[in-house]
Amino acid sequence: MAGCAGGPAATGATPAVPGPDTSGSAAPASVPASVAAPGSFNPADVMFLQMMVTHHGQGLELVRLAQSRAQRTEVRILAAAIDVTQTEEQETMRGWLRSWGEPTEADPNAHAHADHGGLPATGPEQIAALGRASGADFESAFLNLLIAHQHNAVEMARNETTFGQNPEARALAGRIDQSRTAQINQMLAMLG
Repeated sequence: MAGCAGGPAATGATPAVPGPDTSGSAAPASVPASVAAPGSFNPADVMFLQMMVTHHGQGLELVRLAQSRAQRTEVRILAAAIDVTQTEEQETMRGWLRSWGEPTEADPNAHAHADHGGLPATGPEQIAALGRASGADFESAFLNLLIAHQHNAVEMARNETTFGQNPEARALAGRIDQSRTAQINQMLAMLG
């Protein structure tokens, strides 16, 4: 995991062994991007936020294609809602990373992520292929690609709730797990 953190641990960081938070503290339902995630953090928190910022950027590319190209209103509405949510989450995560003195995105070098399965990737090739699709083919390709993409987000969020220490980052991961799971179920129904 050390390759993902992007640098030395910031002041207030705990040892490099990730573990669950046992403080029992509750996180607020929503934390504005301008507010730093207080408290200590560990490498798992940093890795989660950096990788999720990168992952959100890929997701935003996908949903912005769908907002103008999807045929069904329900698909366009879902894409617009995801755009708003992930833009806000991305700003919040970058704010926390900056306040911790950490880089705001994952190291783009794939070798830095080999120990934990690689970067979250909806690659440029997949996004370009989606951009070439149209009509019903576009919607089907979009929904299938976004289902896989959001499943990756659920996996990263569950890893954070298990190994992260920062209460706010763990609470965000819990919300991401719940919302992306609901989105996946909604998209599966759309594929019907």
